[in-house]
Amino acid sequence: MIRPAVLALLCTALLATAGCGEGGASDAASAFAGALADSAWSQAWLLTTPESRMWYDSTVSILHQFGWTESQAAVIGLVGEITEEEFNTLTGEELFTRMVAAAPEVHNLSTSVQSVSYPDTLTGVVVMRTVDGLQEIVVRKVGGLWLIDLTSLTPPVPEGE
Repeated sequence: MIRPAVLALLCTALLATAGCGEGGASDAASAFAGALADSAWSQAWLLTTPESRMWYDSTVSILHQFGWTESQAAVIGLVGEITEEEFNTLTGEELFTRMVAAAPEVHNLSTSVQSVSYPDTLTGVVVMRTVDGLQEIVVRKVGGLWLIDLTSLTPPVPEGE
């Protein structure tokens, strides 16, 4: 028989790789929501998949190709006030940071997990309650870590629909 303390150590070790029960994907989603609520933007960024980061990087690349004059209105719509100098050095991480910092609802995110499903061994779907309804968050296992896939994020579904 495995002692409870040994079992706890095993589960902790497994959470970092395969997840102990439903913990892997839901812990990642809760950590991401918590980081956003705490304004820990860099921590939240590190909890996203490489594809999500590339998505922001490529968006910035395209904005830079169009230049400040053509991109100014779109960039301000995404991130709020920004100078041309700030735009010229903008990175994908900074775009993410400015976007989430400019969204007041980010600080009110719930970490209340309603359900977790695993369509396959590398994908988890975490449903969290928000003030706007239920939010599905796709979490992918990358290099042994569960990371948030922002490329598949859709608006919350109001309850009852």
